[in-house]
Amino acid sequence: MGSNNNLIKKFILIIFLFVMTLFQIANAEEVFKIKGINVDTSTAAIFVNTIGTYQSSITNGIKLVKIPDEHKIYFDINSSILISKKQDLYFNSGAIKQIKISQFTTNPNIVRVVMYFDDNYNLDTLKIGNINNQLVVMTQDISDNFAQYYQNTYRDKEKNTEDYYNPLVIQSEATTAKPAINSNVQYSPKELVQIQQAFGESNANNIKDLVRNDLTDNIKLRSKYYINSVTQQNKGFLISGYGSPTIQKPFILTNPTRMVFDIVNSNVNQSFNNKEIPLNPNNLSGDKIKIGRFDSNVTRIVVTSENAKQYLPIFSSDNQSLLIVNPANLSSNTLAQTRTNLIKYKYQKNLSTDDFTLTFDNPVVWGIKRNTDNLYVYFFNAVQYNDAVFKSAINGTPYGDLNLALLKNIGIRLTLPLNNNNEINTYFSGDGKNFRIRATNLTPKQKKETVVSTTTPKGKIIIIDPGHGGTDYGAIRDGINEKDINLDVAKQVQSILERKGFKVKLTRTNDTYLSLEERCNITNTSNPYLFVSIHVNSCMGTEPKGIETHYYHDNSIELANTIHSKMTKAIKTPNRGLFKSKFYVINHTSVPAVLLEIGFISNDTERAELVTKKRQRDTAEAISEGIIEYFNNHK
Repeated sequence: MGSNNNLIKKFILIIFLFVMTLFQIANAEEVFKIKGINVDTSTAAIFVNTIGTYQSSITNGIKLVKIPDEHKIYFDINSSILISKKQDLYFNSGAIKQIKISQFTTNPNIVRVVMYFDDNYNLDTLKIGNINNQLVVMTQDISDNFAQYYQNTYRDKEKNTEDYYNPLVIQSEATTAKPAINSNVQYSPKELVQIQQAFGESNANNIKDLVRNDLTDNIKLRSKYYINSVTQQNKGFLISGYGSPTIQKPFILTNPTRMVFDIVNSNVNQSFNNKEIPLNPNNLSGDKIKIGRFDSNVTRIVVTSENAKQYLPIFSSDNQSLLIVNPANLSSNTLAQTRTNLIKYKYQKNLSTDDFTLTFDNPVVWGIKRNTDNLYVYFFNAVQYNDAVFKSAINGTPYGDLNLALLKNIGIRLTLPLNNNNEINTYFSGDGKNFRIRATNLTPKQKKETVVSTTTPKGKIIIIDPGHGGTDYGAIRDGINEKDINLDVAKQVQSILERKGFKVKLTRTNDTYLSLEERCNITNTSNPYLFVSIHVNSCMGTEPKGIETHYYHDNSIELANTIHSKMTKAIKTPNRGLFKSKFYVINHTSVPAVLLEIGFISNDTERAELVTKKRQRDTAEAISEGIIEYFNNHK
């Protein structure tokens, strides 16, 4: 009997513990993970950055506690943990003098933010709000919408009226309180020359000592962005700091090949100022970066690499760090934990500029590349957009040539064709969800027929490769063979190009089988100018449709871009984007080489179009125009 009682008691205890566990789970504290503080360029807005998506609002239960005698305000963020080190930031002008953020208690989890203000600041002006579960504190009224307070992230112009006069300076980060330093350093022309010399190849120790003394941790130049660390990450260089960086139009230097990025209105920690950092510490002759003061308000970043032209800056979603990286070494999956969709587009006409704003449903990680003819913006964690809504938004605006494409393993790429007189600025909102382009003198380019030179590459030919053939039918649907469509389009491309004076060779001219190796042998023994392989796509489902262009080697990116752009403009079907793919025929070809997927045979509607003379003619003409334009750009 005693044995049965013990069993009953154990059973009751187990049931009790199980119920208590369920109760604890049901009442578990929802914890906000806080990364720290990001301050905007004028101390008008302070962003408390969080990680993750939460059902409840981070602002629930927050109360501002004013202490007028000390001219400070503090507030507690309940159910939160600080996952970065505590911050203690000082400013030399503006309303805010000091901001502290730290883990106040751990049971319960509370993060405390303390803000000290100028004696003349009216504490009643302070506003606190929630932007998509990101806590934002506003110290002044601003004309733009509260949720879309923009920071200048990229600019073409070398000088700006706002340069040198920005009020924000982060004086130091400290663990103990100390008075704010009100020091505004002004450099004489002689000192500026010395700074530039020190950043160059000068070995004059007295100059370097002078610069080092002038740029101590206790004296900071006026800046929008203070760089406090440079590390190797994602096969690139991660630059982190406080404030928001503004990148100026990059440029190339030669012998050796270097890409130069200038961060305007910025300052740099002296521990790595003017130091060279290799991407791979074990390979000192490989890619490397050098960062340091260049001018009174410019931090210069120089990337030395054989592939320096490929490097681009990628902005974090909180706009507080930059990754300088060759995108060929990059996977978008390593850049952001969450995916985002492009959900809204807005055009706005200003007095002398035109704005176009893209809005995402989650913070976006993005990169920018600017050359003479185009602006490219890559939204790396973006996975979806509505093409019809986008085209409706740009229709009839100066942004009529703006193009969006979904790129596999990358995200969404924005392409804006430019003229020599266009000036570009980009802006990013504090919540990380709104990207804005501001352009001057922007007009859609006049559509005109491609002007073709009668001269052709000397001694070289263009290879057109109709995919599959013979016993290799390719994809088959309802008795329609991919191999036949490929050959029909390839022959039309050959005919168009030959009429324009080009020499063209097909890897097959009839329904015969060729191995992949044989196709490459034909190409590589012909000393060609470029290689284009034509295919039709297919999949298990019947819904997918559209055009894809594949490349593998970096020397093929421009050819892929050019032909793909012509096809997507000429043919009314979804633009499925560019893909870096290791197809045998483009991987084993040394010249610029692309593989085109001109539509889906598995889609009933598109299959019916692909066999028509019009679709095949439009496709062949678009491919030919892309090849001609590429040739004209490389004569």
